[in-house]
Amino acid sequence: MPNLSQLKRERMLAFLQKIKNEHRDDDDMLIALGEIESELTSKKYGLVWEQHEEAVDVMMRDHIPVFTEVPEREITAAPGQGYNFILEGDNLHSLRLLEKTHKGRIDVIYIDPPYNTGNKDFIYDDAYVDTEDGFRHSKWASFMSERLQYAKRLLNDKGFIAISIDDNEYAVLKLLCDEVFGAHNYLTTFHVQVRYPDKSISTEDKVFKPLMEYILFYAKDANEIVIHQEEADYGLEKFCFRIKEKATGTPFSVGNQDVVVFKPGEWEIEKIDGCLTGLKETWITGSIYTTMSYGKVFQTVVEPRIDTDGLGCLYKVLGRGDDGLGYRYYTGPQRATAKKGKMFSGVPLDKAASFQNGTAPKKKIPIVTTYDFSADFGNIRHEGAMPFGSGKKPVKMLKQIINYNPKKDAIVLDFFAGSGSTGHAVLDLNADGGNRTFIMCTNNQNGICENTTFPRIRNVVQGYAATDPIPANVKYYRTDFVSKDDEYLSDSLLEHIREMIQLEHGVKIDGSQYLMVMSDEEADDLQAHWSEYEGVKAIYASKEVLFTTEQNALFAGVEIHTIPDYYFNFELKEVGETW
Repeated sequence: MPNLSQLKRERMLAFLQKIKNEHRDDDDMLIALGEIESELTSKKYGLVWEQHEEAVDVMMRDHIPVFTEVPEREITAAPGQGYNFILEGDNLHSLRLLEKTHKGRIDVIYIDPPYNTGNKDFIYDDAYVDTEDGFRHSKWASFMSERLQYAKRLLNDKGFIAISIDDNEYAVLKLLCDEVFGAHNYLTTFHVQVRYPDKSISTEDKVFKPLMEYILFYAKDANEIVIHQEEADYGLEKFCFRIKEKATGTPFSVGNQDVVVFKPGEWEIEKIDGCLTGLKETWITGSIYTTMSYGKVFQTVVEPRIDTDGLGCLYKVLGRGDDGLGYRYYTGPQRATAKKGKMFSGVPLDKAASFQNGTAPKKKIPIVTTYDFSADFGNIRHEGAMPFGSGKKPVKMLKQIINYNPKKDAIVLDFFAGSGSTGHAVLDLNADGGNRTFIMCTNNQNGICENTTFPRIRNVVQGYAATDPIPANVKYYRTDFVSKDDEYLSDSLLEHIREMIQLEHGVKIDGSQYLMVMSDEEADDLQAHWSEYEGVKAIYASKEVLFTTEQNALFAGVEIHTIPDYYFNFELKEVGETW
């Protein structure tokens, strides 16, 4: 069948070319026709939306975002540990800066973006987007697309992103994530029950009352990611069958595969107690039949022989299996109405060796993708001793998501941090002896960062209600801006270098354990007073600083980092400056 849209597009392009030929000397006309042609030839498959430029994008044309520390909001309750960060400001500005310090370094991203319900949950350019806005969905897609592009660049190759969403934008978000992260990196969608069936979600009667929300789960690289799975003892209870060959059977071959078939009466199966020498039965059906190697053997060896051999046969397929037996048994259909059969296999050699060495082997438990967190959502209001409106997520759920990353020193990012639940979950998880850290970004709309995000983390660190304190260190930054027209732009940006170093390395430049040296004079002064320092761990030095041979010997054993150009060098080059 012809592609009617393509044929129509080709006719229109041909007509445009005709008009172009007739107006070769009219530059304005040619420019306009070129724009029309560009629209006609743009992508026609996938998610397409109207592009919208945000005020925060416009601001970055003439201003450079920077972080300014708010020292009175620093929390220091875990000596010797690294720092977590709360970043106040539009998350697009924070992501721009995080790309400089954390590109390819983030292990886990969890976000709970606005669901775009039309009920004052999504603010775009300082205005609520309601159901009457004809560009409601394209604004949301444009808003999310730019931020997800940053997220992809921030993730490391073994990292993943988990995104909460509901029915309003699930379909759009799925297509958007397929485009940004690649459909091949889609891992799963978690279906989360968030309320009980009999719980009212509004004062009005509704025909449908949704109980579920979703968490889209994508890898940066599905070939590299390792997911932490719970384990259980690998038991022998299923290895409870023994097959007796009562005759020599009839050999045959299928291609290069040698097989022996046993007719009814030439074999029998008996049930035994599970043991190392027993066999386990596996039904060849469903995805095992369609995708697994077991199913392929059944399709190529057993099925073609059913009419020839009849029902109730046993097939000994030679040279197969990981159990050391040198064969696997398959049964054909046992009755006329049946079409499928079973496979019988022994204990894999690696598992058998563990049993023989007295060590119970483990097996990974597949992760289910439907969860009932309705009770947790019902009791969520005062988690962290901070009441919060709709959108707050339970710590239990977030801990589960974060814990799918096996690293106990994972860096976790949430750039729609609002209630601070992600930071709370990270600190809670560290009860397992881990040293995970969080970076949370949120605006300060209605004072949310100052009055909710930060106080909640402070409560968790100090302990609240009947909970114990969880020692941690936290720095609080606020997004600020430096004009590109600043007469002393280089110097103005240098004033914010400390924040970038601290963020990248998770430390505090305290003038004691962590030092910053910006000139040869400061290096000389440090040398002169070196005997007064104890326990210096790292020195962060400007690339303009040239340590002398004596200084290098004196500072031996201390990490020395050169302050990189990538913090603001690109912006300086734009205006013709350098450090």
